[in-house]
Amino acid sequence: MSLSNPDSQLYYLSKKQLFNTHLWKKKANPIYLKSCEFFGALLIDRTETIDAGIDFKIIDQIPNETNTDLSFSKICDIRAAGITSSAKGKLKVLWSGGIDSTVALISLIKDLTATDDIDRLNVLLSKESIIEYPGFFKDVIKDKLNYEIIQTCIIAHISADEVIISGEHGDQLFGSDKLKYSIITGDAYSPYTEILDFIITRKLGTYKYTNRIIDFIEPQLKKSPIEIITLFDYLWWLNFSLKWQTVSMRLVHGINRNHYDLESTVFHFFKSENFQKWSMSNHKYKIKKEWNSYKYVAKEYIYQFHPDDFYLIKKEKEQSLKEVLVNSDTKLGFMKRFNMVKSSFSFQK
Repeated sequence: MSLSNPDSQLYYLSKKQLFNTHLWKKKANPIYLKSCEFFGALLIDRTETIDAGIDFKIIDQIPNETNTDLSFSKICDIRAAGITSSAKGKLKVLWSGGIDSTVALISLIKDLTATDDIDRLNVLLSKESIIEYPGFFKDVIKDKLNYEIIQTCIIAHISADEVIISGEHGDQLFGSDKLKYSIITGDAYSPYTEILDFIITRKLGTYKYTNRIIDFIEPQLKKSPIEIITLFDYLWWLNFSLKWQTVSMRLVHGINRNHYDLESTVFHFFKSENFQKWSMSNHKYKIKKEWNSYKYVAKEYIYQFHPDDFYLIKKEKEQSLKEVLVNSDTKLGFMKRFNMVKSSFSFQK
């Protein structure tokens, strides 16, 4: 896998490398490191406001226009049509049984059925995928679609030239899976200024860095197209503006592709300007109040295609990417060839 493109030389930087390599730790802003620790991810500020101490290259810009009149379902249809028309040949969809990948799969089924091209579709799933949404597998996939059950790890089931479609970026559009317990307790709807210090201190196990992290991130909040008031607002915006690029790259690297494969042979279904605009202009449609209403608009889209009252009302967000992305032989080969880290999710100039 090449590490560069004709325009620039880009290097991968992983969270593990950032925290475990003296050179990177010395280069990074110490409060940036603590902010990454709080959020549990390598943060890349798409607004280019915070000083990380590292000159990150932004490959996923936030759209300048933040409003859209398009509905969620219409954007799904547009996105599916865009993928099927731009990608050639077979399409392999990574289906976990979760909300995001199910929306992606349904959108593609609808588009390919309308054009009589459903044979282009191949669903890659695991036993856990079937357990997570057994009714959908039985009614929609089994005996009706081409599918393949993962036996080892994802990369063993993907060839170098295959077009891959994932359900990535769904969480960045709707909020954050870190909100679950705050939503259950009701803290998610409290002003973030009243609860954030407790949340950070609890996560880090010390109050030492709490106020410095809050002050470090605060200027970046002003770049949000909506006013950040509640803890829900706060964590959604950080997920949307600081974690998006990490999510763009984690699967790409895991299957030995590169950044220029995005929107070419690797499509994250929710990685589009229309979806980003929808997220920024439809904040009230991300959740009603209870945790099981998180992503309710997406669940309603699923319900219209496959009526399942339990999934609509009770289905909750679960961790995706359950299978191992890269086997040990691949990791070692990558290190030997390029002297880079084992897993890398983001870019540094």
